[in-house]
Amino acid sequence: MDELTGYVGNINAIVSELYENFKTLSKSGSCGQTSESVIKYDEDNFDKFGLFKFFKINGDYNLKPVFLGGAPASGGPRSLSLSDFIGIDDIIKDVFRNTMKFASGKPANNVLLWGDRGTGKSSLIRAVARSFGEEPYLDKIKFIEVVEDTAELIYELITLIKTKPCRFILVFDDIALDADSLFYKKLKSVLDGGLDELPENIIVYATSNKRHLTAEKFSRDSAGSDFIHPEEEAEEGLSLSDRFGLSFGLYTFDMETYLRIVDLYLKKYEVKISSFDMESVRKTALNYAVAKGSRSGRTAKQ
Repeated sequence: MDELTGYVGNINAIVSELYENFKTLSKSGSCGQTSESVIKYDEDNFDKFGLFKFFKINGDYNLKPVFLGGAPASGGPRSLSLSDFIGIDDIIKDVFRNTMKFASGKPANNVLLWGDRGTGKSSLIRAVARSFGEEPYLDKIKFIEVVEDTAELIYELITLIKTKPCRFILVFDDIALDADSLFYKKLKSVLDGGLDELPENIIVYATSNKRHLTAEKFSRDSAGSDFIHPEEEAEEGLSLSDRFGLSFGLYTFDMETYLRIVDLYLKKYEVKISSFDMESVRKTALNYAVAKGSRSGRTAKQ
């Protein structure tokens, strides 16, 4: 009996010590860090700006506003507005409608734009962000582009913004990830929820050249041994893309649509071309697309 009493006493002492350690960690932050945020930002910017970028430089993690407005330099690029896009009207309507619902305080889906390179995936997200980056939406919704090397602090970013009165869309641009990468695991975990579900005031917009997002692998080492089962690789590749409620594929345009985009950029860059020379310009544009191997918006701009 005395041995049992002593055993219980030891257990109680251990539990008490663990509890005191837990209280100490709670006060100082996990892993002994202070509760002060390691992300550098200006609180006032949340009221002044609608677009932000989360990036790492010289070892510091920064959340900085993206400035809108100002006329482009002469001959410089003009940012596309939603009315400039050609050939993807239905996709624009669905993404805009989803964003409007979210800005209005209603539930909305995560969005994935995937497909051929240069077809306007990133440009469309930027155009949507710019449309909602000013009044009357400035105090309702914010866009934050998350750069890949900030992966380890994604949860810290979410913790920082989830208590803010406005809503946030995290933008992950051009993701083509290895299933073993930290960025892939963090993004998958954020979308999946786990024990800590994604707050109701945060959703994710992402773009990728691949629908399956992860790189296709057939062996784990250069010797070609330890082959992965194809069906398992396919399931892993789909596991992240399936977490987006809205998923749209953008493809290389047909010839007529491509030439309409060429015309658009001639106007945006204020290039004066006579009707006599226009046929020559279009032939040149088609030949250039053949050389590039793509009839895309990027090719038309180049």
